Amino acid sequence: MRNKFLVTLKYLPVIGALYAPLSMADTTDMSGSWNSLTLSGSFAKLSDNLKDFRWQILEQARTRGDTPDGQRFSENLLFGQVGYAINQNASIWVGYVHDWIHPLDKLAFQESRPYQDFLWNSNFDELRFTSRTRFEERIRQDTGDVGGRFRQLFQLSYPLEFINKDLRVYVGDEVMGYVNTNTFGRTGFSENRALGGFSYQFTKELGADLGYLGQYVDALGGNKLFIHNAQFNLSYRF
Repeated sequence: MRNKFLVTLKYLPVIGALYAPLSMADTTDMSGSWNSLTLSGSFAKLSDNLKDFRWQILEQARTRGDTPDGQRFSENLLFGQVGYAINQNASIWVGYVHDWIHPLDKLAFQESRPYQDFLWNSNFDELRFTSRTRFEERIRQDTGDVGGRFRQLFQLSYPLEFINKDLRVYVGDEVMGYVNTNTFGRTGFSENRALGGFSYQFTKELGADLGYLGQYVDALGGNKLFIHNAQFNLSYRF
């Protein structure tokens, strides 16, 4: 299985090129970055009766290279969520995001975003599979506009033990679409995120991810963006 997976990795750039939308000729390309800190743990430390309940907090800063001067701070997101493990594979989560958004040449605004997740994790030999189904309600605080968005993520990861036993490689894809008319994005398909990179577990508690996230946005008004993000996450489990 290892050889097949590694051979597949060599073809990822080709697969990505084939995936690119036919309208990419009319798409604006730019660079960006997503940098985050993730803290997580279990409520079992409070009581054995709460061993199946989990929590997670994430702080993320984003930049975009959409000015002649290069990268600028564009967004800051603070996530908080709690979950319940149904069994060893499935869990359900409810969460909230507060988002500070700084559009180019427009007034900054804030967004409230409650969401609900169904998460599935399973292992096939050494291959780890993750599926996350999310529905979120984006609420613009200055206008009250609400956008209901469906998101589906699939991700695979594989250990690179021939390099280091604590190193893994991952690839994934997430599709998003709105279910109503709103000012955030077009109804139906609105965005796709393709990602890949490496994860390293320094200790049982401390880990890090470094990778790439290609973000295709079919925005309102006929605008199409492809943002090439460098992605870094530092995580700590309590």
